[in-house]
Amino acid sequence: MNDLDIDETLPGQEIEEVGDDEVIRRETDTSSSTKSSSSLFPDSISEAEREESLRGWLYLVAGAGYGTLVVYLVLVIQQGMNIPILSSDSEVTDPSGALSTAILISAMVYVTIWFFMSGKNHSFFTEDPDKAKFYAGIIGLASLVIIAISWEDHQREMIISAILTAVSTWSYIRSSEMKA
Repeated sequence: MNDLDIDETLPGQEIEEVGDDEVIRRETDTSSSTKSSSSLFPDSISEAEREESLRGWLYLVAGAGYGTLVVYLVLVIQQGMNIPILSSDSEVTDPSGALSTAILISAMVYVTIWFFMSGKNHSFFTEDPDKAKFYAGIIGLASLVIIAISWEDHQREMIISAILTAVSTWSYIRSSEMKA
C-alpha cells in the first residue's frame, strides 16, 4: 500500500513545515492590476471614435498642406508675392522655370509616396505587390536627379514644394487607409 496520504506524503515520510519567511504567494490575475494604454483616454471615448478623430486630423493636415502648396506655387512663385514664411527676400529670377520645376518635383514626390504606400493595392501589382516599391524607388531617384540638376537655380522652390507634398500626401494616404 504505497498510496499517498491525504496530505500527499508517503507513509512514514515526515512533513516539512514552511516557515513564515518562506511563505509562497501566488499572483492574482495580472490583467486586472495592469492598466492598458486605452485607459489613458477617458472611458467615454471608444476606440472607433479615437480612430475617427485621428483620421480627421490627418485629413486636416493633408488639406492644409495641399492648400499651402497651391498658395506657394501660385502666389509666391508665379505672382512673386512676399509671404513671410514661404518666401525669402530674394526674388525668383525665372518664375516660369521655378514654377514648372516645383510642380514637377511635387508630382514626382506624390507619385513616389503613392507607389510606396498604396501602390500594392492597385490591380497592376496583384501578382507582386513589392513591385510598387520598386517603381517608387525609380521615381524617387529620378526626382533626386532633377533636384540635383536644378539645385542652383531653384533650390528653395523645390525643397518647399517637396516637403509640403510629402507631408500632405502621407497624411492623406494614411487617413484614407484608416477608413473602414
